[in-house]
Amino acid sequence: MSTPTASATPLVAPSPTDGGAARDLRDRYAANGSLAGLAEDPAHRDEKLDSDGVACGRPLPLLDRRLVAVTHVFGTPDGTEPEEFVELAQETVVYPTDAVAAQAVRRLFDLFDTCDRDMEAGQVTDGHAAADLPAGTGMPGRAVTATMRLPDGTLFPHRYGCLHHGRVVQCVAVWTRSKGHTAAWFEKAIIATGQGLRG
Repeated sequence: MSTPTASATPLVAPSPTDGGAARDLRDRYAANGSLAGLAEDPAHRDEKLDSDGVACGRPLPLLDRRLVAVTHVFGTPDGTEPEEFVELAQETVVYPTDAVAAQAVRRLFDLFDTCDRDMEAGQVTDGHAAADLPAGTGMPGRAVTATMRLPDGTLFPHRYGCLHHGRVVQCVAVWTRSKGHTAAWFEKAIIATGQGLRG
């Protein structure tokens, strides 16, 4: 898990009750390259996932036997009010077979199930707990919640989920400054991701 970074354009968090927003988010991404209404950070565009990625002190199972892995990072800019801050990362990983993809997701979340505390560069992420995926994702996957604490004590409620479709696994990670804000952005982003995978 990496520290939230900044991006280009400030936007207001989505309402948890705005109905058909997920489809609009997918269409917006297709039209202008942003996901969940957030501007993409050019510094991370098409960044290859680190083959030495580590979570909870162990290598990320998500990266084993992959053919390709790419991440895109979206967010609000430096100076955004704390209650409006959002960072969202979408990872796409392609595997040799459907079975290998399904195994990677299972192993990753088995790791989170046993993870009490993840420490990286002074950040501490703990409180890992399984979470339900929104019904609108329409495909197999798993999700987890946690809270990341920076060295200065700043808290970022975090939600991370992966969807599995054939040989492709797509994962979404969201950090904001409140659990409700994180849940709202995660729901919109993971549903839009699922629609994109099915499309």
